[in-house]
This record gives sequence, structure tokens and C-alpha cells, in this order.
Amino acid sequence: MDMIGTLSRRFLKNRGTACGCRAVVRTYLLVSITLSLSGCASFGPTSVDRDRLDYINAIASSWKQQTLLNIVKMRYADTPVFLEVGQIISGYQLQGAVTVGGSLSSSSVYGDILNLGSAGTYTDRPTITYAPLMGAHFLHVMMTPIPPPNLFKLAQEGWPIDLLLQMGTQSINGLSNRKGGARGHAADPDFVRLLAALQRLQASGAAELRVEISKETKQEGTVMVISPKPLPPDVEADRMLVRKLLGLRSDLQEFKIIYGALSGNDNVVAVQTRSAFQILNLLGSHVEVPPEHIADGRTYPPITESADLTLSMPRLIRIHADKSSPADAFAAIKYSDYWYWIDNRDFRSKGVFTFLMIMMTLAEKEDKVQAPIVTIQGN
Repeated sequence: MDMIGTLSRRFLKNRGTACGCRAVVRTYLLVSITLSLSGCASFGPTSVDRDRLDYINAIASSWKQQTLLNIVKMRYADTPVFLEVGQIISGYQLQGAVTVGGSLSSSSVYGDILNLGSAGTYTDRPTITYAPLMGAHFLHVMMTPIPPPNLFKLAQEGWPIDLLLQMGTQSINGLSNRKGGARGHAADPDFVRLLAALQRLQASGAAELRVEISKETKQEGTVMVISPKPLPPDVEADRMLVRKLLGLRSDLQEFKIIYGALSGNDNVVAVQTRSAFQILNLLGSHVEVPPEHIADGRTYPPITESADLTLSMPRLIRIHADKSSPADAFAAIKYSDYWYWIDNRDFRSKGVFTFLMIMMTLAEKEDKVQAPIVTIQGN
């Protein structure tokens, strides 16, 4: 405003000469251009903080919605579809214009007039690429069982072993875990006892899983180590129970873990790990579907659990369903005529849902198959 006032006074001072008017116009143009250039000098760097956080939040929110939608779709025998965000390219454009107009009058009635004005246009036009998960990459990520060493690395880092085995394994030495889907079933009672005992042994430090690299094959393998040191009576009972349920020798402390249904040896533990598809199917069995959807055959009824609560594993996740949109949801999607969501106050369900991303990442490989890319330019 001070600059415009100065120019106006200069215009009035020099209103009797055309040269004075032209000088004012030239001065105003130079000042406007200079101010515009100085404002644009820091335009790129200052956008990093804002854009990075905005895109992180947007991608995280869309990932949660996509994953929840696919879990619900699995409950209804619908096809899961995944789109990966490939690239985000933000393009900015800033345009400006300066207008100057004036008139000189010899009449004292109308006086002299000076019009000064400027206009600007800001455009943010991001280009986002989406890569659909399909073909060989889809088969590898969704249908390939997680390699046991990849799964048990998480236990080595301190993740709860009962949660890892409940989500990531189909069976351990012939003991069957809960299975999702229309032909699903509850877990074997001995599988439930095994997970509870292993969790207590892990908490006491009497059992651990260790990932090692073979000197001969250079491949990773997993070893379960059961401590030979004297233990309190309750922990000792769990140690004996684990050996009994898995059919392991009592004089050994280390047991090799392999992929398979049965080991056939008393020094080896066979583990059938799940694929990402099986994990989604398992979580889909925990969706609380409307009773009318079961009655009219849209989906299957809940899996019947054991009446003995000591022989039932904790519920992995709770996904609610209602006609109306939820007020406080960690993740929510609308499928068909119902809303499905995870309550933001349900800490366990939120943790399992986030843990699902880690489990699916374990099935990834470095040499991804390049899928067709759909590019959408935002307006």
C-alpha cells in the first residue's frame, strides 16, 4: 500500500507531463515484476513440508480403505483388487498479470485518474500413477505362502509369537489352526494350547525363534530354541507341554523349522505358513455381517467356536457393519448397502489391521513384475 501511495503521489505531481505518467507506469511495472519474482523464489522448497505430509496421510488413508474393502469382499466371495501407487508428480504453475491505466483531465470537476491492479493464478496439477496388482506379481504376493524365515524374523525381533502363529500359520506339526472362508473351521484345541504355552515361554525367555544362514546352501533357516536351564514349575509345565504337543525329543534344545504339514522326525518342526490370500480370508471370517445377508445366501454364517473359552483363541479383529456411517472409525468403507468399519477405540483390531500390511510385505520379492500402468492427471 505504501508503494501504491508513493506512485499515486508521483503521478499527481507529474500529471502535467506525459513523460511523468510514463515514468510512473514503468516504475510500477518494474516493482510489480520484482516483487513477483522474489515471491516465487522460495515457492518450490516451501511446498515440500506441506505436500509430503499431505500425500503421506492420503496414501495411508487410501491403503486402509482398500485393505478393509478387500477383507469385506472376501467375506462375500467377491474378487479382491489391489492398486499400488506408483509415482506422484506434482506440477505447479503460477501466473501473474499487472494492469495500469490512467487519464488526465484539464477539468477541475473530474480531476486526474490513476488505476493500478494485479491478478494471479495458482494451479496444482499432480500426476499420479497406479499399478494394478495382477498376473505373476499377483500370484506371488497373494497366493505364495510366506517363507517361514521371513515370518519368524518378526518373533526374533520381539513380536508376540502367538499373534504371529495365529495369523501366519495354517498348521504346526499337524495341529490345525483356524481356517476362514465358507468351509472354515475352528482351531484344534491342541493348537490353542500350543500357542498359549509358546506365548508364556516367550514372555519368560525360555523359548525363542532364531533365523540362521546355512553355511552349505547359503539359505536362511529357522531354529526353535528351548532353554535347558531350570525353570519355575509353571514355566516348566509349559516347556513339557510344547514338547509333548509337537512330539519333540526331551533331550534336545534346538529344533529345525521347515515348511510342511508333518515333519516325521522328533527333532524337526513342520510349519505350513499362510499366503496373503489366506490371511485376508481368515480376517474376512471376523466381519460382523447383517443376519439378512446370511439368510438370503450372500455370505456364510459365522464359524462355530468351542464352548470352552480356554480352548478358543482371542478374536483377531472386529469389523462392524451398519446402515449408517460410523462417527469415530479407524477405517471405514461402504460396500453394497452397508458401512463396514473398525472402531478407533478398538486398539487390538487396529494393531492386527496394521500388522496385516507387514505380513503382506513379507511375501514381496525384489524383482517385481512390471504391470500395466494407468495414469490419471488430476485437475
